[in-house]
Amino acid sequence: MHFVEHYVQTKHCLAASCRDQRIWCFRCKAFLDAQVIPQLRSLLSPSNASKDLSSSSKLENMDALMVAVADLISEPVPSFDFRPADVRSLVWHDEHELALAKEGLQKIFDRGLEALADHQVQKEFLAYSAIFLAYPCPSELKDLSSFGVNLSEETSAFLQAQHKLKVASNLSASITQKKFVLLQQASKYAEVKKEILATDEKVANLKAMIKELESEIKNLEASLATAESDREKTHEVLDTIDTQVTTVRYGLVSDLAQASAMEGMTRAANELVTQRQSAWDSLRTTFAKLF
Repeated sequence: MHFVEHYVQTKHCLAASCRDQRIWCFRCKAFLDAQVIPQLRSLLSPSNASKDLSSSSKLENMDALMVAVADLISEPVPSFDFRPADVRSLVWHDEHELALAKEGLQKIFDRGLEALADHQVQKEFLAYSAIFLAYPCPSELKDLSSFGVNLSEETSAFLQAQHKLKVASNLSASITQKKFVLLQQASKYAEVKKEILATDEKVANLKAMIKELESEIKNLEASLATAESDREKTHEVLDTIDTQVTTVRYGLVSDLAQASAMEGMTRAANELVTQRQSAWDSLRTTFAKLF
């Protein structure tokens, strides 16, 4: 009731449990997640926590953290579609008069769509296209004219969309890597938890034997010191796991939020890249097959 009396008198809404360090908010009427609130996380960091905190309390805290981590690991990663566009087949017969333009366009096609980011290459592409369009051309090459419309703006939009897809791909890889780290730490925590429980049981048994067998107190104290040393080492490993899991979990929460926000944007970017790449590949295929 001391918590309640203090809140009524001072309106201080946060209360921390000395046993397990959980934070209760009287205004929210709920426990707060200290692992995702920076101010609370720094307050309850291993450097500030009591070194005498019992194993059961530490394990309770880690169990709660692992439940939250399991929920994050099960979060679906937004799917990004990076499949190349389909290529259409075009046919056209060679004309000797257009050899120069054909050679110039073929070189640009070989360099790839990204080459059009260069303004000089854009001018060459438009000039060679004009030569072809000045002669009677098969209907399959009508896209050559429309492809050159707003060439600079369309190429700039293509490169920006391609960059967004690369960012989305890197983000997806980052999420996968962080989930892998969390799965590794969760597996390691299960082993450490088992070892801590076994060590705690051993310590308790040794303490009971000391009380019952005073004649063997010296030997039992030596065994107890060894067991307590082992327990301290496992607690240090537990604190290291706690720190790493907390850090990676915080980064994963941020990455998931960013990936969710980018899902719609990457879909639109992919459609633009696919449409533009399809037009480009169609023209390139035509030249490859006809010449």
